[in-house]
Amino acid sequence: MQVKEETQTSPLRSVLGHGIIAFLVTSAAAWTPPLSFSGFQTEQTFSRLWLLISDSGAHWGIGFAMLLATALVATKHTGLKIRTLKAIQFLAVLFAVLISFALINEFATKPAAGKHRPFVIKLEKEELLIGEELYGKGSKPERTKFLEQLFGENADHPFIQSIHPSVRRHWEAQTGFSFPSGHSQNAFLFAMILSYLIGELVSNGKRWMWIPFLWAGAICLSRVALGVHSPLDITIGALTGGLIGGLILKLGLLNKLIRKENPQV
Repeated sequence: MQVKEETQTSPLRSVLGHGIIAFLVTSAAAWTPPLSFSGFQTEQTFSRLWLLISDSGAHWGIGFAMLLATALVATKHTGLKIRTLKAIQFLAVLFAVLISFALINEFATKPAAGKHRPFVIKLEKEELLIGEELYGKGSKPERTKFLEQLFGENADHPFIQSIHPSVRRHWEAQTGFSFPSGHSQNAFLFAMILSYLIGELVSNGKRWMWIPFLWAGAICLSRVALGVHSPLDITIGALTGGLIGGLILKLGLLNKLIRKENPQV
């Protein structure tokens, strides 16, 4: 893919169209009954794949995508100094946006909703724990320690034995509340931004604008398959992420960051 020198038309309409289609398809797939808990057991074929996709929505995956977006912005400019300054500015603002909404979701929205994660409900049905006891712990590290101890003490239980070891460790780390899905919100928010950058800065970029949404949709579905979120969690998460991303694009905030400065005459 080659980077455009000048943009002729804004890709905003295409981004919004792709985003709406991706949201509708993802939501429909999430509510399909076979998906829930289809990737948490050792014997289930796609457990590792679902976990890999899920992890791409945090840590290394988001980091790589942010660097890719920053590289696209840098290539729009000329001169090492200007490229570096624009790249740092864009990366800092992008990080601030993503982390701000993630923190609001984690420490305000989720605790206010107080919805238990699906795997916690499943453990309750197996009579292995009481959800209120888990969430009564003061912090996520305390809840993680509680789950680690629970899994250790019940290692011979058939249900515990059926859980894929990597998924079990993932459950131990996912001890916050469930609604809405932060992974889904961040994935669709970032997909809107990255898709716009591809359409705006890459030659023939409209051919590739769907790729970020494919990634975002897969992340949402992986959360349901692993049992860490319900279909409602990822539907609302994807919706809010898409709306926030669309608002950022509609207000022209992204264009202000990536536009090329006119040289002084």
